[in-house]
Amino acid sequence: MRTVELAEEVLKSKGWAYQFDLSVLLNQTDDSINEHIRSVYLSAIQVLSKQKSKRLLKGPFYLWICQKKLLGDNNRFVDGFSLIVTPFYQEVVGRDVDPIVEKMWQHKGYIRMESAIPILEGAVPACVFEDGQVIPIELDATLLSKLNETFEEHQYMLSLVNPGMTLRPNPYE
Repeated sequence: MRTVELAEEVLKSKGWAYQFDLSVLLNQTDDSINEHIRSVYLSAIQVLSKQKSKRLLKGPFYLWICQKKLLGDNNRFVDGFSLIVTPFYQEVVGRDVDPIVEKMWQHKGYIRMESAIPILEGAVPACVFEDGQVIPIELDATLLSKLNETFEEHQYMLSLVNPGMTLRPNPYE
């Protein structure tokens, strides 16, 4: 099994967050929520793997998962999750294309797509899609420590630029 080393540029990358409302699920058990998240995650991988563009197939794209409160319909916060794909497609293929969004609309609870920085959302990397292959990323103590440090550093840098900003609690602690 190939191991993936996440460089700092990957940990600080920006991408598209596909957001979902989990409250629309009829069965709110952990198993049903995990199954829904897995279904969304696998469909994104399937869409990427069926691309005809060699540049899209080559990647690399990192898929991140984050469960958190999201602003849903009617401007109410809901239990939700985001599937975040980094980097932006145009950084890889040189044009604005989103092969995943049409598939995401078909999933129950889809809210919206917006840009995001996974490290600031508290997301954890699930896999890397590169050369048409999916390589799982194992969340171990070393990676968790790296996420923790990168989050703290990123918050500090943002606070220098935005002196009045409220610091978020570190989700990786």
